[in-house]
Amino acid sequence: MNFTSLFFLPLYALTAVLYPRLRPRHRTFLLLFSSWLFFLLESPASGVILLCMILLTFSAGLAMDSAGERPGLKKILLVTVLALCLGTLGLFKYTGLFFLPAGISFYTFQALSYTIDVYRGRFPAEKDFPRYALYLSFFPQVVAGPIERPGDLLDQLRCKNPVTPEDFRIGGFLMLRGYVKKIVIADALAPAADLLFAGSGGYTGPKVLAAAFLFALQIYADFSGYSDIALGSARILGIRLSENFREPYLAAGLRDFWHRWHITLTRWLTDYVYIPLGGNRMGPVRTALNTLLVFAVSGLWHGRGAHFLVWGLVHGLLLLAEDSLRAFLKGPAKDKSSGTSGISRVLLTSATFLTVSLLWILFRAPDLPTALAMYRALPLGWGQTGEIQGWIMTHGLAFVRTALAILLLFLLRRIPDRKEVPPDMKALAGGYLLFVLTLISLFLNLQSGGAAAFIYFQF
Repeated sequence: MNFTSLFFLPLYALTAVLYPRLRPRHRTFLLLFSSWLFFLLESPASGVILLCMILLTFSAGLAMDSAGERPGLKKILLVTVLALCLGTLGLFKYTGLFFLPAGISFYTFQALSYTIDVYRGRFPAEKDFPRYALYLSFFPQVVAGPIERPGDLLDQLRCKNPVTPEDFRIGGFLMLRGYVKKIVIADALAPAADLLFAGSGGYTGPKVLAAAFLFALQIYADFSGYSDIALGSARILGIRLSENFREPYLAAGLRDFWHRWHITLTRWLTDYVYIPLGGNRMGPVRTALNTLLVFAVSGLWHGRGAHFLVWGLVHGLLLLAEDSLRAFLKGPAKDKSSGTSGISRVLLTSATFLTVSLLWILFRAPDLPTALAMYRALPLGWGQTGEIQGWIMTHGLAFVRTALAILLLFLLRRIPDRKEVPPDMKALAGGYLLFVLTLISLFLNLQSGGAAAFIYFQF
């Protein structure tokens, strides 16, 4: 669902007004109708693929439930579903022969979560088809997550939870913050990042480093902005989705980063790939191989280019190196009183942000040769910054927007709790200010060619 499309907010507002006035069963049908309306308005052809995925996994869940104590039959059903779902994902995403259905990477993983949990006996098969259809097509998160487990979302889709003023207040704040991140911040950073990655006039060290930093901030504002809008629009309806970001650029190490970035994907890969492979229970060599396989899957999940695979594998290798270094530095006789000092924490966080930002080059570059060319240019041209200065002088308004966007990004960080969204005039004034800023930025975006799609829509 494209939250920046012109028809989303009016139709969502109508849904939010009607929802608390209906009985629980009617609420489910309202959300199902709204979800499919939003989905089909954006991508009619994608609806066929989503419907097939719903029918397949719903039927498989019922068949597993009916299989009882026949493990052979249940395993056949599981393998069939895995082959069909992953085969469909591969056919549309990696062959390049067809269009890319909206949200296929996200709802495929969510459908597999349900099927595997039913197979393992961790979750009973859902017998209510409308509710299950809503589980895979719920409009706030169907296109770009968060990826929800059945136990976290299906029960909430009985729609029995009351909608409270606190839900409305926090949900509204999250939606506003998400729109600010996307329209005011990410879309302001995009032109400068695109220009630097295009490499007009050749790459130099300052240009490559600036490109890495700007894209790091852009993709965070863009994707966490989507997640904020998803969480907020669901929260206004009394439904709580899983947190997907937790200040990832304040991470002290790559393992910490992946506990903060795209949390629901990391959790999915851990639960359904890493642990079934044996996790860390089968010795250091097997643990290392399992870790690399998980990161390879993560890279391939994002795209079919070799640069995505290399991006995932390099993350995995560096994480293993980090774990080894930490184990070596701890040692058997380490003084327990020697914790990480404040300065050490700052240095470690800075090093992590630099590493992650440089690895984003592999993610953003159109192909692996371009990414490698950018890395080779890093030592070059540090005494020649005239091109960047010239761009600043020529694009004064764009530079001001970029600088303000970076500043604003540091002010809009965590998911708020009750104390951080008080119902007072100060908070109301701040909300109006952010709203006006968003409208101004939206106007500037339209003047320069329109609002860009969310980055993760391509995955």
